Amino acid sequence: MRTPATAFLIVLLSFSAASNAQYRGAMGSSWNNPVSALSNMQMWNNINGMASRRAMLKASLRKLGCSDAQMDAMHAESELMLALSRKTCNASGTSAGSSRASPGPRNPTAASTQQVAPPISFRPTGSRTVLPQIVAGITQDKSEQQALTRLIGGGIDQFEASERAKGSEYDLASAMAFFASVAIQLQDPRTEINPGGADALKFALRESLGHKVASISDGDKQQLYEALLCFGMLFALSSRNADARTQAQLKQASADTSLKLLNLDVRKYKFTSDGLAVAK
Repeated sequence: MRTPATAFLIVLLSFSAASNAQYRGAMGSSWNNPVSALSNMQMWNNINGMASRRAMLKASLRKLGCSDAQMDAMHAESELMLALSRKTCNASGTSAGSSRASPGPRNPTAASTQQVAPPISFRPTGSRTVLPQIVAGITQDKSEQQALTRLIGGGIDQFEASERAKGSEYDLASAMAFFASVAIQLQDPRTEINPGGADALKFALRESLGHKVASISDGDKQQLYEALLCFGMLFALSSRNADARTQAQLKQASADTSLKLLNLDVRKYKFTSDGLAVAK
């Protein structure tokens, strides 16, 4: 059976982009990506600003003694701002290094009541729609197809179980953040994906895209959702124990695929101990 790195390079050739909105599979079938038309540079610049501000707020809260777990529990930027203004480790008023609650401000700000944007959910068909196309593009051998389906499908199952536990089942923003995080990490293999930074990206995507995708069909959402998870997992698998030449290919391929799928230039970002930041 081909190695993951070889299989990934084959799948890149098997799936070609006729435009940012439609992709053709190795077996001749096609699927739409209407979300790419909504993912413009302005949206990513806004998300970039959100991520940078969040990283700076977390750095300030860390100086107060707040843990990463406490800060990651504050999903909205406004919650971090409120906690910092109160010198606490959560927006409800628990002081840094203490479990006691401190009184809130006399005149609560609008930030204290801001709601986290809900998941960009869809109703699944009950079966994978893009995974079979990707597997067919990698190999025609039936036993290899079954093994790859178990490998990639099992990874998707684990991802969905994890997101289900967070209340984010079948969330397009979660899939977008997963793929983008893998691609961002591949730009500098010395770094690791920061879970808090990846979550911040997910919540920023919900805020930026949630109201724009209401008219997109569940079928189109599922297709992009699956494609992002499949490609993200193939990238991650291919990078394990990869040599320098393969790492360079994956770096370029992940950047190109991010532009095609999401209109996102991952070279502009990096993961740090504070989360997601602008690469310099």
